[in-house]
Amino acid sequence: MAAVMALSATLTGPLVLPGTQAHAAEIAVTVRERLSNYGGWRTSARFGDVWVPSVRTEWRPYTEGRWVWTDDGWYWQSTEPFGDVVYHYGRWAYDPDFGWVWIAGDQWAPAWVVWRQGGNDVGWAPAPPDVGVAFDDAWWCFVPVAAIGAVDLVRVVRPVQENVVIMRNTTIINQTVVVNNAPRVRLGNQVVAINAGPRLQQLPKPVIESIKAAKLVPPRKGVFASARLDVSRGAEIKRLAGNTKGNGQILAGPK
Repeated sequence: MAAVMALSATLTGPLVLPGTQAHAAEIAVTVRERLSNYGGWRTSARFGDVWVPSVRTEWRPYTEGRWVWTDDGWYWQSTEPFGDVVYHYGRWAYDPDFGWVWIAGDQWAPAWVVWRQGGNDVGWAPAPPDVGVAFDDAWWCFVPVAAIGAVDLVRVVRPVQENVVIMRNTTIINQTVVVNNAPRVRLGNQVVAINAGPRLQQLPKPVIESIKAAKLVPPRKGVFASARLDVSRGAEIKRLAGNTKGNGQILAGPK
């Protein structure tokens, strides 16, 4: 309980965390070898076996790519060659020895992030692997609301030095989306709750028009694999935004 309270205080308000993972999951040899092409495997004193990407110093997770609106909420479409694994399975955390590290997990989701919004800004940060991990302002990525649909968000993410001010003017989006048929590599499909993010229908019309939308087809269970986006149904998905009859059901967070 103390850990939860400390995390909430750091975030300036209550936070609905996605289902936490207490321990790193075993990962297929083929996936380990593939990720080794883009980084290295290390042993963290805090998290155990982790993957450390070979990236520039100022790099942050969930910046090189775009957000896509789907029937299961916001999906992160990465432009990085390792993105289909590390942004949809497992969690990210900042390690004092290695910087950003990925902790393997076998539960798939459209994205493992938490969201903030306020004024003209919307932001997201990697969801921690457990509630004992304290957030830092520098973890957050903020963009103007008008830019949430940008194709290459890394070009419009606000400088991290501005985060201190933006944090004071934004609040946690404390809602969850329930994905009813989320695949898990070893245990089959399960219900998983993820942070909902900004509601599409509450964004300005020009912003909605700029956002890519698609029907989300999750990967098949039993393997680490990519999801498929059916953009031909994008207009339909936008019309159904906020309709709880779909697979992704928006639920209010605790009061």
